[in-house]
Amino acid sequence: MIEEPPISDKIKAEIHGFDNYSFRKDKGRSNTMNVREIEAKHILNRSKLRGDGYTINPYVGCQHACVYCYACFMKRFSQHDEPWGEFVDVKINAAELFVQDFRKVKDGEGAFIGSATDAYHPLESEYELTRKILQKIVVVQKSSLIPKEFSVSILTKSDLVLRDIDLLKQIPGAEVGFSVSMPDEKARRLFEPGAKPVERRVAALKTLRGEGIATFAFIAPILQGITDLPAIFESLHGNVAYVFGEALNRHCGNMAQVLRAVSQYDRDLRSSFEKTCKDRNYWNFVEQTFRDLAEKHGIKVAGFFSHLEKDKD
Repeated sequence: MIEEPPISDKIKAEIHGFDNYSFRKDKGRSNTMNVREIEAKHILNRSKLRGDGYTINPYVGCQHACVYCYACFMKRFSQHDEPWGEFVDVKINAAELFVQDFRKVKDGEGAFIGSATDAYHPLESEYELTRKILQKIVVVQKSSLIPKEFSVSILTKSDLVLRDIDLLKQIPGAEVGFSVSMPDEKARRLFEPGAKPVERRVAALKTLRGEGIATFAFIAPILQGITDLPAIFESLHGNVAYVFGEALNRHCGNMAQVLRAVSQYDRDLRSSFEKTCKDRNYWNFVEQTFRDLAEKHGIKVAGFFSHLEKDKD
């Protein structure tokens, strides 16, 4: 997820559209996943992320169930008591709301799709909410009634986004980014159990770039002893124009789950992992390594977030 400014949990929920919907229909449980259909009041929510103007999150919750996800704290606003990754609310009226909300958009503004969910997690193949929103974007941009340029930036972990290449090519300036930090499949299964393997994400980046769609990567979270930066940059070479880097955000209330996954990955790693989380010298070294590798592979660095400014000590 992209770095956020230090704002309250309540405001964060409003930014991502977590508190503006009403219950519609309980679809029940499928294995361990509780799925509900809801009606949202808005789908375009003012953003403080990356200056994109708005965020679009067609779902509340995420099937990828990443143990480090900063958005997990938002479940307190979702009327769910299941663990993060075990529920999804489907904003069934998302596409219709886009047309309504689009009237408040100014020329040149845009939206970041997937700031607090993955717009292409498995349920998207059934509901196609993201595709329907993209279809609406194409339609309204071509309408002489609402002549506005509207940029779209998507961040995902799923190659399902390839389904929508036909629409993305019709949206000027559209770009797609993939979160990649664990080419090691053992780590991916522990930290991102519901997400696609990194190998498939990189292949999708290559396909998108070949279709003329702008691409980027978000290398996050960088985990000491787990994230192989040289291998990641090697795989990204020629496939992205720019990258973001981010250390683990330890201020989201999910460190216990993260440390459990670290121990499962390598029980001897936990002690040094905890120490380096707050080590400024270590993260200065990681950031410099990150920038050196990006330069070596001809990739622009758009930002690097260490989260150390949030530490009091």
